[in-house]
Amino acid sequence: MSVLDRPNSYVGKTVPRPNAKRLVQGRGTFVDDIELPRMVHLAFQRSPYAHANIVSIDSEDARAVPGVVGIFTMDDLKDTMTPWVGVLDHLKGIKSAEQWPLANGKVFWQGEPVVAVAATSRAIAEDAADQVFVEYEELTPVTDMTTALDPDTPVIHPELDDNLCFQRTVDAGDVDAAFADAACVVEDTFHFNRHTGVTLEPRAIICDYNPADEDLTLYMAVQCPHMSKNLYAKHLGLSEDKVRIICKDVGGSFGIKIHTYSDEMAAGAIA
Repeated sequence: MSVLDRPNSYVGKTVPRPNAKRLVQGRGTFVDDIELPRMVHLAFQRSPYAHANIVSIDSEDARAVPGVVGIFTMDDLKDTMTPWVGVLDHLKGIKSAEQWPLANGKVFWQGEPVVAVAATSRAIAEDAADQVFVEYEELTPVTDMTTALDPDTPVIHPELDDNLCFQRTVDAGDVDAAFADAACVVEDTFHFNRHTGVTLEPRAIICDYNPADEDLTLYMAVQCPHMSKNLYAKHLGLSEDKVRIICKDVGGSFGIKIHTYSDEMAAGAIA
């Protein structure tokens, strides 16, 4: 009996989605549906450059905006959260520079969060973030992987020695003989467009810290709540029993909601 004709096979069959009826009736609960008492909203001023030094940050005008509760840079969070690295156990030898919740004196990618603004509404937070002035010293970016290892290409993270993230070699069978015996050999360069998972619900997080009990509750749209729990506890200096992840409905993920993102970590540190 094959996988196609066994009684419990779902291959080639229409299977009803167990949550579809509830969701199309508007009965789902996503992060944006949750409103907590005294909740403030966070917006970010992000880097327009892919590689630059941060010369100065002027937040005076933003602080004067009515409704602004606080403005944060990495200097404000260094004593609250430790940096992490983005490595994977199944990719042996992978390298990662330290990653911070907000840019730490230098930006390494366009869109990296530099300043966080907390305000009584999302609109106020976004307006105030636009009034933060950041002076940059633009540096040469690395945008072409074919020249990233050339001697005259700047090393983005000097502490890693080069721009090579990891290297994997697969050697199976007699490759030279296979090419020599092939009836036809085709050699070309193929260019693929950038792609990512695109979800109906973007990444979202609500962080609720109770200073009386030193408990942190996180409402997240995430694929891996247990891993997130471990990371927040580790880098905020909390025991895991003090961190709770509540993951209700998730509006799509496709792999993008399994990673550690600096803006989400910043929200936890600021809370």
